[in-house]
Amino acid sequence: MNKIRKLGTSTSEIFQNKNSYTKKYIMNSSLEIDAIKNGLELISQTLPNSIEIPISIKEKVSNPQKIELIYEQKSLNPWISQNWITGLQLFNLGSTILKQQKILIKNSLCFVDARPSNYWLAENNGKLVDIASIKPLTKQNLLSFLSDFNNHFINPLRLEVELNIPVSSYFQGNLQSCKLNNWGLIKTIKNLSSINEQFKNSVSNFFSNIISSSSTDFIEFLNNDYEESIHKNISINKSKKLIKNLNRQFELTKPISIKNSNWNNYVSFHKSEYNEKKLKEINKFVQERKSFTKIVDIGSNLTTEKIESIYSKVDNDMSVSRAMRQSSKDNQVILHLNVAQYLCDIDDFDNNPLNCLGVCKSAIFTGIMHHLIIDYGLSIDDFYRNTSLLFDNIILEYPTIEDPMVNLLINKRNEKIKWDWEDVHREICDKYFNIVKKTDLSSTRILIELEKK
Repeated sequence: MNKIRKLGTSTSEIFQNKNSYTKKYIMNSSLEIDAIKNGLELISQTLPNSIEIPISIKEKVSNPQKIELIYEQKSLNPWISQNWITGLQLFNLGSTILKQQKILIKNSLCFVDARPSNYWLAENNGKLVDIASIKPLTKQNLLSFLSDFNNHFINPLRLEVELNIPVSSYFQGNLQSCKLNNWGLIKTIKNLSSINEQFKNSVSNFFSNIISSSSTDFIEFLNNDYEESIHKNISINKSKKLIKNLNRQFELTKPISIKNSNWNNYVSFHKSEYNEKKLKEINKFVQERKSFTKIVDIGSNLTTEKIESIYSKVDNDMSVSRAMRQSSKDNQVILHLNVAQYLCDIDDFDNNPLNCLGVCKSAIFTGIMHHLIIDYGLSIDDFYRNTSLLFDNIILEYPTIEDPMVNLLINKRNEKIKWDWEDVHREICDKYFNIVKKTDLSSTRILIELEKK
């Protein structure tokens, strides 16, 4: 078994088997194990599609001071990171967690934390896999959940909605570990409930800073007070009220469609014959491969919006990602990330989000290669080399040097960029791919089907 190393709690261990994961948790008491088993049953009966039931679960008592929970879960692939998801998916996941939490609270249970990494994110609404986050309902456990939900859901969504900072960038920057000051955000200062929440956060941060630099006598006093109140109960009604208030704050963060986007006029920018021909060839490519592999569409905005056989769609435009998430099925993977970054810096080809961690062996690259190479500065050799390492075959849209967009991007870069198929691209492409088919889409656009050597 391979040990999985991750942050979260030092009282747990995770091991990867061939087709499953074994998780071990040291518990405070057998009451916590009972809480997990009861919580599993409650959620599986009420919201069965929102939880992954373990293959096996058992309790191991070495001595009164060491009670372990050991459970095994099947491996769920692909395992999507919170660093790649859209804001709309984070909102849908948060809604799932709040529904589950309401069920638990009604039965004197609750989640002690709220993190996207506790869920399988290959489904839009998420599926709970970290069942050890279910605890007995106490004041401390519920307050811990409220704090975690703010850091992992409300804060990133506020930044996306008000400052256009994608939630994927929020998690990549590990901002959930920072104490954010939301006083400057419009919805904070316009909403009385938000003002109240931010005031409480500011007071909490203030006292946290004082405690961290306090004398040992004061720390000892706090520890004694904790020992007395560790199992302090909180009423179900008060708990419901706190969750209701949290839900009200959460609803304010729901991402909505962005009116202004770089791609709003994409279809009208090109002639209808071009769009129809392009879509016909893409459809043909998908139909020929969907029976033996999953297919990813990388950066072609909303061109393939109605092709349901495409498993994963990737884009770096926030409005496009949001629109794709709204129109896609729950079991389709929509990722918001910088394609050039993940195509350039490849360490593990089977753990790359572009091929959905090795699940997608075929890819659609239309309307993007000139942006990746000219705009973002990806080398031509890296483009062909790394796509051949990620995929068995691709369909690629090549815009010629006469294309207005290519000219615009080159002029913007103000660099001597050679852009010619026969003299530049063809020679490099031939090192990694065989050309299967070429289709003229317009006077300046060619669609090329490639198969790796």
